[in-house]
Amino acid sequence: MNNETIAKNNSNPFKKGFLSHFSLDFDLFKIQDSDIQRLDNKLNSFEKIFLDPNIEKTLISKNELLASFAISKAENSQLTLEEAEDIYKFVIENKDFDFISKKISSGKKLEKKDYEKLEFFNIASTFRALNANPFMIQELDDKLIRKIHFDITKGLDIFAKYLPEFTLYKSGNWRDNNEIRVGKYTPSDFKDIPNSISDLISWFKDNQSITNVAIFHTALYAIHPFNNGNKRVCRIIEHILLKIIGLNKNNLYSNSYFYHKEKTRYYKYLLSSLERRNLNIFSSFILESIVFSILGVIKTSLEIKRQQYIAQSELDKAVQKAIKGLIKRRELQFKNFYKIVKNQISKQTFVNYLEKAVSAGILIKRDAGKATYYRLNIETDEEKLLAELLEDIKGKVGVIDEDLRLV
Repeated sequence: MNNETIAKNNSNPFKKGFLSHFSLDFDLFKIQDSDIQRLDNKLNSFEKIFLDPNIEKTLISKNELLASFAISKAENSQLTLEEAEDIYKFVIENKDFDFISKKISSGKKLEKKDYEKLEFFNIASTFRALNANPFMIQELDDKLIRKIHFDITKGLDIFAKYLPEFTLYKSGNWRDNNEIRVGKYTPSDFKDIPNSISDLISWFKDNQSITNVAIFHTALYAIHPFNNGNKRVCRIIEHILLKIIGLNKNNLYSNSYFYHKEKTRYYKYLLSSLERRNLNIFSSFILESIVFSILGVIKTSLEIKRQQYIAQSELDKAVQKAIKGLIKRRELQFKNFYKIVKNQISKQTFVNYLEKAVSAGILIKRDAGKATYYRLNIETDEEKLLAELLEDIKGKVGVIDEDLRLV
């Protein structure tokens, strides 16, 4: 059954239980499955024809790391990307990450940073394993959801002894109390969790679609089945469900990193959806995040090509460094261009560097009245495709990020 059929028959398909108290109207979604599928298909076609294999390998590896990192940042972790990269090496090499037991054995106290490192290791290990071997839709059940929770939270409850105001995870077990609040929102009664989860899973299995993955994520978090770690479980399951129904087959992008970059909007829409008991609000944000995550792949590939173009030129290293601002911008006015490097070199030196780059044919200079603009002398398939896709989604998303419009 597709979304149009559901919308005609019943605005909210959950007729009983906790989720029946939420509003849901499929007619209100501006972004449709067909819009996202079209973008994903164009990305796949681009990948097969134009995407450099080395760039593709970089994107896949980077995406897995950044997605895991972003999932760990769902709860305001202070772990840095550099620290995450060091830990990720253990995941790739399939090594034990036993620093916790070693630290305890030596009589040292565990700290917040130790917690964040173990949390990231668990998430990265689980995410990588599920990416390599996704579960099948028929395997989606309450046991699988609890296992994912167990895998990403195992060992973390030991930190209750060391960290103040620590909320226990109770790894792999449903929430056993009604004390949890999300802002002013009260989740499902803990006694209703098994039935609510069962209803949600049954509905999704019968109605598999991109939009319904977004609704599944929103509804699962609304139920709030675990004492702690719900956002992390929802993000991982969302990623795998999208792959199962045919999206993002080669793991080039992830919503979770978009959530991390747009954390303010993420929490705003999540809380609004919960407090208003309206599944549309956060589900719409999820659909928008898929769109921008797809566009982000093209943007990243474009930036890599521009970076390579500069690095492969015969310009001096100092000149190459000075013009790197054009990796992320299609064109820059001189005054804005100089702002990027003004703390590193003098204005006259920068002018000299630009003249060298223009003379070498690496930069193109354009005068418009009193203003002077510069851009790289390179045309890419990525730039053309990005412009096409941005035009395709115009009017269906809220705000198009400036980094995409000006790249």
